[in-house]
Amino acid sequence: MKKRIAIIGAGISGLTLAYNLKDFADVVIFEKARGVGGRMSTRYADPFYFDHGAQCFTARTEPFRLFLKPFIEDGTIVEWRGEVINFEIAKKATKRLWLEPHLVASPKMNSLCKKMAYGLKINFSTEVTPLLTKGSDGWHLFSKEGIFLGVFDCVISTAPPAQTAILFGKHISNTSTLHNSKMQGCYSLMVGLNKTWDKEWIAAKVRNNPIKWISINSTKPGRDENVTAIVAHSRNAWAELHIDTDIEQVQKLLLTEFESVSGIDCSKADYISTHRWRYAIVDQTQKSGPFLDAAQGLASTGDWCVTSRIEEVWINAVDLANQIKT
Repeated sequence: MKKRIAIIGAGISGLTLAYNLKDFADVVIFEKARGVGGRMSTRYADPFYFDHGAQCFTARTEPFRLFLKPFIEDGTIVEWRGEVINFEIAKKATKRLWLEPHLVASPKMNSLCKKMAYGLKINFSTEVTPLLTKGSDGWHLFSKEGIFLGVFDCVISTAPPAQTAILFGKHISNTSTLHNSKMQGCYSLMVGLNKTWDKEWIAAKVRNNPIKWISINSTKPGRDENVTAIVAHSRNAWAELHIDTDIEQVQKLLLTEFESVSGIDCSKADYISTHRWRYAIVDQTQKSGPFLDAAQGLASTGDWCVTSRIEEVWINAVDLANQIKT
């Protein structure tokens, strides 16, 4: 009889785990959102589409390049090319060099995750409650609504460490890496303009400002070039100071900063919205890699293990899957 494994989260970590474990065990993914993606999610506001999480990624290791190869061949993964600049208020914009290819999924950032999810068992809109005592037959999982989800030999969480610590509760030590890892938040300001993008730059690093990065999402391959979709990410330290501030107030502050630094008038924007990422990037970690308690059948991985780079997240998920299979 195959091992029964439950994976919490259908982002890049959860999908990578499921793909690498599907022949070894009976794997089921539980995702509280309505679709796959996690940090590679896409916000739909027709005719605008915003990659409001990860904007792009790089491939520096051979295993990750081999993983991406079929997705590059079928056009799911493409290089995002164009002029990138540095912005700072009261200073002239300067050119910023990208010294390696920056990749995106096409036509939306979550397109890669959708391809990876094909053939996997995924229950959407399902939030798993904290684990109770493990029975002789395994972990009994329940949804927030009290629905019985099944019995599993192993539960793997790809949620942020603070949420995973709550999920695992008393079953893990207070000195575990999950308790000793901290993450910082981020805000994503999304602006949609019903006109084509009329500037040469595609992205900008912002200095000495609450905004850290600006991406013109509509310049990415496969996007609608007839509209302009902009994502501006806040600095993580700034987000932490305002993590519980009313979202409308945060939006007003970021919009003012965005207009000041970019020179783009948003008074007649066709769409404006802001998303709060409470756990966006690793701030403090022991860099110990994935968490695994094989005896209890509990494990966790994610961008808290080493860095928040998509490639590192993938590598850690593959590493954890291999540990579970041995």
